[in-house]
Amino acid sequence: MNKIAKRTVVVVALALLVYGGYRVAAHNQWLIVTLGERAFEIGASPEVIDPDSEFSLLVVGDTGYDSPQRAEVVAAMRRHTSETVPDAAVLLGDNFYERGVDSVDDPRFQTDFENLFDEHSFPFPFYVCLGNHDYGGDVSAQVRYTEISDRWMMPANHYAVRHRIGDDAIDLFVIDTYLIANRDRRANEELVWLDQQLSQSDARFKIVIGHHPAISGGKHGASPAIAESLPGLLRDHAVDLYLSGHDHDLQLNESGQGWCQIVSGSGSKLRSTSWTEQTAFAKAAPGFCWLLIRDGELWVTFYSCENRLFTYHLDKRPAKDVATMQGRTL
Repeated sequence: MNKIAKRTVVVVALALLVYGGYRVAAHNQWLIVTLGERAFEIGASPEVIDPDSEFSLLVVGDTGYDSPQRAEVVAAMRRHTSETVPDAAVLLGDNFYERGVDSVDDPRFQTDFENLFDEHSFPFPFYVCLGNHDYGGDVSAQVRYTEISDRWMMPANHYAVRHRIGDDAIDLFVIDTYLIANRDRRANEELVWLDQQLSQSDARFKIVIGHHPAISGGKHGASPAIAESLPGLLRDHAVDLYLSGHDHDLQLNESGQGWCQIVSGSGSKLRSTSWTEQTAFAKAAPGFCWLLIRDGELWVTFYSCENRLFTYHLDKRPAKDVATMQGRTL
């Protein structure tokens, strides 16, 4: 073998070794990166002015793995809650790794919910949806646990909740995306229900909640069945946000159709993520999301365990009201 051939063999071997090492490291979460990150403005930090005239919501997903990361995220949420007084929280599925729970008496309801999110620190309802790992156990037990717990709220695989702040209504629609993503025979029932609920809603803010994202630059990406079926409904019914987990990172993606995709799936595990053309913000970091609604305005803020990372602001006030307020300011 001549020198050129030997050099080629060495280069190829090194390349395969580096690539193989990268794949192993990424699979085992030894290497966590945010790929393609662009410069972005962090946005202005929202402030709680009067909790009685505002609605705020904590959002975290994929919390079902007992890890040091989860302890840090929940501790950060606890500190945040002591200052902002949320009205509720959302758990975005994969509530119990790896195979869900066996029954309503499963001790993991205590260890992974009641004790983890202690009532003293989190004295409000948790709206819960199902993830793919929850389907490894008895998903009906998670539904039935609603009758036992004062804070765990999952009355069915899909359900709707309305909150009011003055004259404004905020509608939350929780769906079971496992059925849609896996093209289960019950998926059409899920989508028909969502279509009907959204059609009947006159809320100022509409928020849909599920486990699988419709837009994502994360490792899993968007499920083809979700990407085919959900965006049209979200667009046609003027939905503001779609909240999901599944990808273990933090993301805000703009659909270009009037709604935004929020991914908040780094509650107990972390994976690399990527910026795409639709990305306004993405970070491979442990953390959570916080929504604040007041007087026709909505703020979506992402937090790591230490810092505020990014804030998105949506203003749905009528133009005349904004002009009047600006006139008063001047």
